[in-house]
Amino acid sequence: MIRILTFLILVSGFISAKADCPACWELRKVEITMNSGEIITGYVKWNEIWLNDVLDTTVWKNRFPESLLPYYQNLGYKWDLEFITELFIIKNDSIDEFIATKAECTGNLDYTKIKSVRELDVAAKKYHGIDEIQILSQKDIDRLKSNPLAVFYYDSGVFGTYFLSYNPSITFKVLSGINEENYTRKVDELKAKGVIVYSFGY
Repeated sequence: MIRILTFLILVSGFISAKADCPACWELRKVEITMNSGEIITGYVKWNEIWLNDVLDTTVWKNRFPESLLPYYQNLGYKWDLEFITELFIIKNDSIDEFIATKAECTGNLDYTKIKSVRELDVAAKKYHGIDEIQILSQKDIDRLKSNPLAVFYYDSGVFGTYFLSYNPSITFKVLSGINEENYTRKVDELKAKGVIVYSFGY
């Protein structure tokens, strides 16, 4: 159990956004007003390093959310703004805190139709990650409120994956048989048997 908890604590270090990591992000809570007058509240991913080679950092650095729209407008290509309307904070006695969302809480906004952006809850705790945010079903979110029966961590060297079993027949011994050769097959197989799979990039 100590080994499992150690791995879970280490993941928080892997998913902390670093200044020199272009795949890293920090979630910022914002209120977006569209040109239509519609107001949307939720979260956007942000990293100051993204400003490099897009905007003059001596002018725009540390000026979020004022820098958000100029950043998208100066990318040189059209890239919709990823938007998350709701976050779920996952934590129990066996799992160090991590964030997730549901598929229906994610989407993209056309930045050319955004009138203004205002940051909310500036002093609130900021959540960090790398690449994609974990998407879970409501069923999985509810199950994660209690401790899993078994936890296994798989390290590929490029990404890490936690297998969290809520099925009494899927024990740590069963999960520990996951390896490079059977990983993809096991992910699908175990999900169908009540195992929650949480992956993150380094």
